[in-house]
Amino acid sequence: MPKKVLKIKEIEKIFNIKIKNKDIWLSAVIHKSWLFYHHLTNLPNNEKLEFIGDAILQMIVSLYLYENFKDLDEGKLSLIRANLVNRHRLGEIALKLNLDRIINISPVLDKKGKLTVLGDSLEAIIGALYLDQGEEKAREFIYEHILKDAAEVIKKGEIKDPKTYFQEIIQKKYGILPEYKITEVSGPPHQRKFKVALYLKDVKISEGQGTSKQEAEFDAALKAIEKFMNSN
Repeated sequence: MPKKVLKIKEIEKIFNIKIKNKDIWLSAVIHKSWLFYHHLTNLPNNEKLEFIGDAILQMIVSLYLYENFKDLDEGKLSLIRANLVNRHRLGEIALKLNLDRIINISPVLDKKGKLTVLGDSLEAIIGALYLDQGEEKAREFIYEHILKDAAEVIKKGEIKDPKTYFQEIIQKKYGILPEYKITEVSGPPHQRKFKVALYLKDVKISEGQGTSKQEAEFDAALKAIEKFMNSN
């Protein structure tokens, strides 16, 4: 059996907790890439806890932004949330917390792959905190390590409309422009509903809806931003 697996004392020190359920934490610290590398099939992995942690993270971040930045509209709040919880940022937070010392991942991953896996695993850790220690402990962790930069992001004015923001990150990374196409218009003239698809090089990335073409485009761009942030 490879070393590391479940380092209880280190986990308890990092998160200032006393573990109640070791099985939850065993799942939280095992990524499937590690199991695949060591050809193991008799241990759990953290995908289900990642699913739970992602939902908890989205909910707590959304509530925090809603309660603290009431002057911002839905689009700006969504942009801020996408920036705060993208995989790359979560991976960097995991590294700062030295979670690579407790999370079992494949040793052959490159830097980008390692950040992505650690970002996913941080969500699993949040899921484990919630299930083993309760909602308040999970909330404290998210406030301390993920939400502390929210006010600074807003203060700096780093918020643009979704179309502009998505276009900038795509141009910078790939040198291409997104294309928006209306796929459906329905409803009477005074209650129009628009559906718009967003494409990159003829590949549909997302679809948005709204009561105007611009609103539908913004919705499609927001969905594309969240998808892009979570995969890079």
